[in-house]
Amino acid sequence: MRKTAYSILILSLFCFLPATAQEKAGTLEPIPFGDFEQWTQRRIKESAIVGKDSVTVYEIDKEQTIHGNIPYINIDSPWATSNAFAKVMGIVKTNVNVRPAAHGNGRCAEMRTEIMNFKVFGMAKVNVLTAGAVYLGRLREPISSMDNAIESVNIGIPFTKRPKYLVFDYKAVILNTGTISISTGMKRKDMPGKDRAIVTVQLQRRSERDGKIYAERVATGEMLIDSSCDWKHGVRLKLEYGRPENEAGLSEFSRLNSFFYAENSSGKSVPIQETGWAEPGTVPTHLIIYFASGSLGPFTGEIGNSLSIDNVMLEY
Repeated sequence: MRKTAYSILILSLFCFLPATAQEKAGTLEPIPFGDFEQWTQRRIKESAIVGKDSVTVYEIDKEQTIHGNIPYINIDSPWATSNAFAKVMGIVKTNVNVRPAAHGNGRCAEMRTEIMNFKVFGMAKVNVLTAGAVYLGRLREPISSMDNAIESVNIGIPFTKRPKYLVFDYKAVILNTGTISISTGMKRKDMPGKDRAIVTVQLQRRSERDGKIYAERVATGEMLIDSSCDWKHGVRLKLEYGRPENEAGLSEFSRLNSFFYAENSSGKSVPIQETGWAEPGTVPTHLIIYFASGSLGPFTGEIGNSLSIDNVMLEY
């Protein structure tokens, strides 16, 4: 009787433990350069007509400094960012809204939603709003047009495993002013609205036919951050395999057929056409991880919001 009562007590205590405490700890696999301790610095000289001199553009890659207006390719690191070197009609301009920042005894990646203001020939004022983003993939430089800059993003990396969670540390500043802005050039428009930082992880099984890229969605995980918080460590974002339960609540970044692009076998950037949710047990071919300080799409967001991340890993 005493033994039975003791067993019931232990079982009762176990049932009231948080779910994470009941789960057996999985195997963690760090993503290369996902501790954000190494940064490449690029010194780019902007065109005189936009009133700038030399600008430092940061990339998540091995410690080095690159001088000159040279298109960058991340060969050693799988990470790319919204930082960019653009050359539109011969005018050189940069975007820098991802930077290294302090975290504990090391560094992290800080993304900010900012509006870039500059004057052309000291007269015409140009305003461009961008959310800071860090993602797996590559950015094709120089960007030659602002009409559809997302085409320059080659999203995702080859990947064939089936992780359970995306694990990371994060800190957020979400101002919640009730006002968002749209700014693509000469005009800026403010309106009522709300913006949130986003984390999305996706597994795809891709194929190519006639130069077009098709994909089945193998797994999806999304976190929308709608309030400010200090550092949270070891956050686990679950990947749901197949059709996610909250499909209707996914942002446009995580729904089927979002606006992501990838390069086909000929090196041409084409939209990824997702054909549906993959069957159980499907082996992926590509992994997408995308962090951003805003989730409203190109040129739209709440100015001043930020998202900082560190120690990005996958758990099996």
